[in-house]
Amino acid sequence: MSEDTKGYTLPRGVGGVTGPIIPGTDVTPDSADTATQWVVDLLSGDLDNKRPLGEGFQSKYQMEVTGMDKAKGFPVTRTVDVDAEEYLSDKGYKFVYFPFMPGEVARDIAPSLRIILKNQMSSIGLIDLTKTQGSMVDEEFVKGITRLMEFSMNNGGQFDWVQSLGILRTDFSVRKAATTKAPKIENEQLDDLVDDLLAKSKSRKGAPLSQEEKEYITQKIGARIGLFNNEIAGLAGGTPGRIAFDPSTPMGGTMIPGTPAEQPDVEQLEEDLAGIEEEVFAPREEDARQQQEFEADRSRGAKTVSDLASLMRGPVKR
Repeated sequence: MSEDTKGYTLPRGVGGVTGPIIPGTDVTPDSADTATQWVVDLLSGDLDNKRPLGEGFQSKYQMEVTGMDKAKGFPVTRTVDVDAEEYLSDKGYKFVYFPFMPGEVARDIAPSLRIILKNQMSSIGLIDLTKTQGSMVDEEFVKGITRLMEFSMNNGGQFDWVQSLGILRTDFSVRKAATTKAPKIENEQLDDLVDDLLAKSKSRKGAPLSQEEKEYITQKIGARIGLFNNEIAGLAGGTPGRIAFDPSTPMGGTMIPGTPAEQPDVEQLEEDLAGIEEEVFAPREEDARQQQEFEADRSRGAKTVSDLASLMRGPVKR
């Protein structure tokens, strides 16, 4: 985690945490207007709109309030019930978000900006672009805004939901850069490959390998792995899917699928590593086979000569 999100509680949907519970529906909006009303109705139906978004918040809080008691003539401290917004604002929250707000916010965003936000939310895993439609205000888009508002609330309400998106995108970029460097076979893995091939070679030979054989095999493996690592470094990365703003379409946007990343040819690597063993032992095994055939032919020839000699020394039958 980068310094930008150090100490923060990540929103649900980031880092494998499940998403917020939003009442489901099978209704599909037919237009932008009905979609807006559908989302607003959806979010205001079954949720407690007086309890802030986030974890562990309440609709009401008790606060001690000190005021002048006119009857007694001096200040008196009393415990009173206050709404969550008043209580949290008193505790230093600059932004307090409630369940009805994501739908209202989504409705007020311009269609072209919705496209940008959807793509940005998708890039960090907050929403699934295959579950949202163009620039429409739909459940998936509202879910993304909800998660960003939850992130703000769970971290002290010091930044708004748009700033939350910026913080998360920065953190995601840092973590992605650290984890998506071109993979390569490290020295430890190389040692394992060498040990494995030397063991197979010893078994194939039926005797301990000579120092020359060990060095030859090790050098060949190292050279092939170096080539493999260079090949990996040159592979093209994939591109994520995105929505392109297109007001001419009914949904206000067009889904552009992502492209998969190029993959290293691992099968060829395996074949090449196996070929090193063949390179070392196949020629000598062929020489041994030919020598055995030669010895067998010589043995048969010697036996034939011996049989003829015995026949010539024997008496001639009349």
